[in-house]
Amino acid sequence: MVHGKVTALLTGAILIAAALTVHARSQDSLADEWQAHFESQGADPGTFYLEMRTSGWKHNHNWGNSHKPGEFYGLDPKLATNDGAARFELRREAGTLAFEGNFRAGRGSGAFRFDPSPEFVQSMKVLGYSNLSNDQLLAFASQDVTTQFVKDLSDVGYHNVSVDQLLALRIHGATPNFIRAIAAQLSAKPSLDDLVAMRIHGVSPEFVSEMKSLLGKNFDVDQYVAFRIHGVSPEFVREVRERVGKDVTADELVAMRIHGADAEFVKGIDAQIGRNLNVDELVAFRIHGVSPEFVGQMHQLVAKDLSADDLVAFRIHGVSPEFVKEMKDEGYNGISAEQLVAMRIHGVNAAYVKELRGHGYNHLSVDDLIEMRIHGYPHRASM
Repeated sequence: MVHGKVTALLTGAILIAAALTVHARSQDSLADEWQAHFESQGADPGTFYLEMRTSGWKHNHNWGNSHKPGEFYGLDPKLATNDGAARFELRREAGTLAFEGNFRAGRGSGAFRFDPSPEFVQSMKVLGYSNLSNDQLLAFASQDVTTQFVKDLSDVGYHNVSVDQLLALRIHGATPNFIRAIAAQLSAKPSLDDLVAMRIHGVSPEFVSEMKSLLGKNFDVDQYVAFRIHGVSPEFVREVRERVGKDVTADELVAMRIHGADAEFVKGIDAQIGRNLNVDELVAFRIHGVSPEFVGQMHQLVAKDLSADDLVAFRIHGVSPEFVKEMKDEGYNGISAEQLVAMRIHGVNAAYVKELRGHGYNHLSVDDLIEMRIHGYPHRASM
């Protein structure tokens, strides 16, 4: 009986030791699946998009990135058009990724193995990055995060950068050279998040320099990012300043782009109105759908001296060219802008005029129509 217990304990110990050995080995490398395709440009293989997936009991990670085919050792560029087996490597300071699989019609898939570099792990410890996981090391290898990159960031004033921030900076191309150049253009040191945001949205040192020169002042990072998000380019600034005025503010430029008040729209409106509108008027026109065509039609049907407020009020209250024409067909010419808006507000239309005439109310003025509509004439009980 005792012998059986001892045997069971020894067997359990062996199994635990085996499990620990497997676990220890799993810490030395990662292995899972990959898929990729050549992003061809004619006969040129162009770039190579590679996606890797690792999964386990407590995690599921995906990494995807575009590379130059030449970054890989043993990757045959002919696989962009030829089918066949493939074996290639991506060698980085953080470790080596070995891929095996097959390609068909420029697309491949298979299994990969990642072996972290012990030297890199030790060097990163010296730089303050201890206990890096294999997933983090794999991400460093995929994005080519090097010890030199960490040191260069420190040299330009960014210390104790987190793992996620290191990856974000590399993914979006916020290199030390970019950091130096953009920081020289800004009035305050950008944060790491600022640097990533600028790279994502295309805020370059050249863009900042040109916008500063055009608008005569420096802006914060959020404003430069807003310019890029909404398409406020140096070309747009020049066009607006030429047509609207040189005192247009940054917020006004963004508002114009958000609402589509571009140079062509401004030119068309100015030609109809006969003067340069200010930014608030132009934005209101775009918000409410006052187009050059609408202005031209209302000038012909109502009056030539309509104000910007009149035209916006028309659109808000539904004073359309069709409405004006219907009222003209009922004999109402020369209706003022204020009367047209009041008619629409109170529901005076051609059908109402005909209804009143059917009850003997003929030759009523516009003001009479509005007044009767307000007071509910004709009363439904008497009809």
